[in-house]
Amino acid sequence: MLAKSCDLKLNEPVTSAAVPRWKRKEQEGKSKHRISSKPPSNNASFSSQSNVSSTFGESLNSSTVDTQRTDVPVRKAPSLSLKMPYKTTNSDGTPKKKNTPKMQIKSVGTPKKVKTPGKKLGHQTPKEDRFIAPRGSNNFDASGFHILNNHDDSKDSPLTRKYKEGMKQNLNITSEKILNMRTKAPVNQANALNAHSKVLFSQSTGMVNPQAASRCIPQTEWRVLDAPGVNNDFYINLLDWSPRNILCVALGDAAYLWDASSGEISELCSLGETQITSVQWSPVSPQFLAIGTADNTVQLWNVEKQALVRTMAGHTDRVGSLSWSDFILSSGSRSGAIFHHDVRVAQHHIATLVGHDQEVCGLAYSPDKSMLASGSNDNTVRVWQGTDTVPLHTLIEHTSAVKALAWCPTSQKLLATGGGTADRQICFWNAGYGSLQNKIDTGSQVSSLVWSLNTKEIVSGHGYSQNQLTVWKYPSMTRIAELTGHADRVLQLAMSPDGSTVMSLGADESLRLWKIFDVDPAKKEERSKKSDSRSKLSMRLR
Repeated sequence: MLAKSCDLKLNEPVTSAAVPRWKRKEQEGKSKHRISSKPPSNNASFSSQSNVSSTFGESLNSSTVDTQRTDVPVRKAPSLSLKMPYKTTNSDGTPKKKNTPKMQIKSVGTPKKVKTPGKKLGHQTPKEDRFIAPRGSNNFDASGFHILNNHDDSKDSPLTRKYKEGMKQNLNITSEKILNMRTKAPVNQANALNAHSKVLFSQSTGMVNPQAASRCIPQTEWRVLDAPGVNNDFYINLLDWSPRNILCVALGDAAYLWDASSGEISELCSLGETQITSVQWSPVSPQFLAIGTADNTVQLWNVEKQALVRTMAGHTDRVGSLSWSDFILSSGSRSGAIFHHDVRVAQHHIATLVGHDQEVCGLAYSPDKSMLASGSNDNTVRVWQGTDTVPLHTLIEHTSAVKALAWCPTSQKLLATGGGTADRQICFWNAGYGSLQNKIDTGSQVSSLVWSLNTKEIVSGHGYSQNQLTVWKYPSMTRIAELTGHADRVLQLAMSPDGSTVMSLGADESLRLWKIFDVDPAKKEERSKKSDSRSKLSMRLR
């Protein structure tokens, strides 16, 4: 009966149920307070029904249920938690507005500043930004086509051709090779400085470069000696420095000796009315001095004994230049002839070199004594090999008399020559081939040249207008120093045996010593040993 009554109750229509959600929210809005956990009064039937169902469930699971009736199935109580749909209308039938939550806008405030990474972060903000040119107007495809297919400029429009010609002129493009390393830069004309803007580069104008000197060269002379009565003649050679550090200078008809070590001055000889026109020390036996005279003779003097050893005649005019090659003495005359004298034999005249038309004013043997260079008033330089009477080369670059001759001590075939007033050039030759290596216009008469014994530098003596000595760096020919002091032109230069001092003889009747180069200790010791050795020439001289 209990089961039957339960079945009838459960099958009855539901007359009371839980309060719908929409109604409960409406009640909460009116009462403005939260509903307590106790269900309202209209839920009493639902509560009693729940209690009945729970009692019915317990009775089914209890041991008092009749287990003999197996044909009745056991039913589970249905769940009473029903989901009711939301009501979209109010109680009066009007549509209910949705409770859409309002969007809340929070005040963010002032944004924080982002700091630039500093040194601690290992990053530096660039101070500058590189400029990238726009390439939208450049047609690279067309340019590449023209380069590969040899574009014909004749098909260009007149405006394009005019534009290209203007670009060539502004860029100084005279040929297809824009950079040509084998040709020298154009020389800027002295009278047209900055007149042509097309000349982008020019050679050195001869200004002194203060940074070119690797040492300090004194600008004043170390010592000054008087030379009264010196013969102011460009074509004669009146000064020479011996390997034993004794200087000889010819003043009129007399020859004077100055010992550079002790400072003593002595007169070697006086020829009376005969003028001395050239002097030259023997490199093999430094106690012997050759003197050329205006009476066409060559004299040989023993300096230690202050005695005349012999006189060698043969020339028809004055002897203005001398040069030694061991025991062979070469002399140049105003007649243009060059004689070879062997001072060891009685018949001293062994050869005559004929080639110059005018006075021979310069003679110099190469360091290995294989070649002889002669300069003349006929504006030529001739190179003679050995005892040949025909010149090996004739050098015709100069336009004035060539007196200054100097062989490089480190390059056996390198010869430097200097021209007179009308020429003013220093030329450098490869004497083996007779080819010109380099030349430079000095701006004044070149009277003498001497090479440094230790470095690739050369000193030149000049005449009008500054009467200076110039130190050059070879092969760049950069002016290292210019030494002024003479009131008249420099007649001749001589190098000291240690290679440190240059002596200059001026037409102002003064001798000036210039400390220009450093002394090489090894070479200085070697020269001292050679100078102390016994003379070979003194035993063979007759």
